[in-house]
Amino acid sequence: MPGWFGSSWFETVAEAQRRAQRRLPPSVYKALLAGSERGTSYEDNLTAFGELGLSPHVAGNSAARDLATTVMGQDVSMPVLISPTGVQAVHPEGEVAVARAAAARGTAMGLSSFASRSVEDVMAANPVTFFQMYWMGSRESMERRMARARDAGVVGLIATLDWSFSHGRDWGSPHIPDKVDLKAMIEFAPEVLRRPWWLTEYARTGRIPDLTTPNLTDGDGPAPTFFTPRVHPTTPEVTEHARSGTRSGSGAVSVPPCAAYDTQSPWFEKGVWSARSQYCHPPCWHA
Repeated sequence: MPGWFGSSWFETVAEAQRRAQRRLPPSVYKALLAGSERGTSYEDNLTAFGELGLSPHVAGNSAARDLATTVMGQDVSMPVLISPTGVQAVHPEGEVAVARAAAARGTAMGLSSFASRSVEDVMAANPVTFFQMYWMGSRESMERRMARARDAGVVGLIATLDWSFSHGRDWGSPHIPDKVDLKAMIEFAPEVLRRPWWLTEYARTGRIPDLTTPNLTDGDGPAPTFFTPRVHPTTPEVTEHARSGTRSGSGAVSVPPCAAYDTQSPWFEKGVWSARSQYCHPPCWHA
């Protein structure tokens, strides 16, 4: 908001984070920053990103500057994509607003399975959208989610395997309600009232923050909430399927997780496996 912050334009992530801290209720802001367990992966990611730098070449620079490239066959204006992030209900439009902003800058949108807006709504805002799939639920339910994303027109899938089983999300994470009901409103009213701009945005829509995850709806049932218990594939058949990275009869691809500290593995050589963590960070693969 230009009147509140002086200008709607900013150029750094640090400035965006500063504005978010001023604008959002404290619990909402802390939920965005929280990591899992002791936050090792969170800290490692920030450290690794901070080690990147640009090497400018002043002499002989080209007069025409072009950052355009392709990602998995998709043309983008720059080598920067929107990472899939769940439950962006901190804003009334959520992922739709982010997708629209990405489209305006000519880049791709990554949509989380745990998004607060449907894949159909997001595709309408940005046709270059990748859908993130978790290794979660039965094979049939995963195939249904992939089929829905394909029918919506997504250009590719992002396979995430570092959440195969439930884990603690206790590193700086505040209490997050299962839904925004009367009890939650009373609990969070003191801090929400101290953020009038955020409250006004939702008041204008006539809606309250929706903490459901419509892309995890299975069949005609209601959309589950972010904290609805999930079923994880633990049967011997599914476990062997995950280890071998086999392809199902319908063509759904399973990317094998890292099962051991194997430094000779090609996954390790590609920077997929972190020796400091028991998490795998698989690459993207095309739908």
